[in-house]
Amino acid sequence: MSLKSLWAAFYQRLVDGSAHRSVDRKREAAVLDEIERIIREIDSTILPVRRFRKKMLPSVRHAMQYISRLIPQVPGPVDLDPGRWGEDPLLKAMFISREELIDVLQSSKALKNFFQRTNESQAFAMLVADRKEKNYFGIEKNGEIVRRDVPQKAVFFENFKVIDPAADFAETRLQVQHLALVTLFRQAFEKITDLQLWKEELEKQKELLEFKVKRPDISEPVSELKHADASDNQMQEALHVLSDINRKLKEIETELDTPEHRLSHLCSILKSPEQHLELKTVSYKLSRLGIRLKSTSTEPANEVTVAEFGLGQDLKWALLWIRVKRISVLSV
Repeated sequence: MSLKSLWAAFYQRLVDGSAHRSVDRKREAAVLDEIERIIREIDSTILPVRRFRKKMLPSVRHAMQYISRLIPQVPGPVDLDPGRWGEDPLLKAMFISREELIDVLQSSKALKNFFQRTNESQAFAMLVADRKEKNYFGIEKNGEIVRRDVPQKAVFFENFKVIDPAADFAETRLQVQHLALVTLFRQAFEKITDLQLWKEELEKQKELLEFKVKRPDISEPVSELKHADASDNQMQEALHVLSDINRKLKEIETELDTPEHRLSHLCSILKSPEQHLELKTVSYKLSRLGIRLKSTSTEPANEVTVAEFGLGQDLKWALLWIRVKRISVLSV
């Protein structure tokens, strides 16, 4: 059985829970092997933790259930057919020209590799693009009334990328779910790395402050009252900062000091994926120049509905399920 099939079976078990207890446990073990492989690449120190797999499973289940609720929010599949660019409002809004759409499709290594190794006539995949905005002043029309120097916002898309093409739509959805889980894993370990760097910086500050507290400045005569008061205030401030640093270091050490702590930190992030992965469906009404229009505007417009995805609270990428024909990618 292929790894994709194992993931599909395991995913169904995770989502449905006890309803599929009869699922072959060997499949579950095989997918946990894959999870272990991913973690080994990032931080192998947590793998020797006793009952590592059993401790990870509830967190992985929760993360995958969350991801399974996000996936259906992505619109599509939409036909990415250059021949339809002139008549499809979404394609006109996302791509500057028919030529740009052709270039995106024919420059995609993922699509080329898929069609070169298969005989499929079409592929399903996910289209990812950076969603950008630009503010400037322009003209606004409302019936016969024309207003100038009106604050406006242009919405445009760039840096297109096609990921996880497959012959079957359900298969590419599973592949993207897998990718989302891996992204969450890596996001969790990035936070662990950030904490480790912060710990190193705090330790340097602590060392410096401890030296100042033990060796106060004695270059000025201590008999002067003002100097004594200033020195006392500085000493109290240094002690307060030192106490704060020690408290923060203790907090970080409880999360990072041992492999068990790092595993616990990883599980806590997987149990709160909504704080790290966010996705929502949004609709834009855009003029022919890409200006975002009000819903009440009567100006000719292209309406676009995409899913916006981000890590944390910053939504950066537009997502769309797509269907692409072989002839649009490979030259005949």
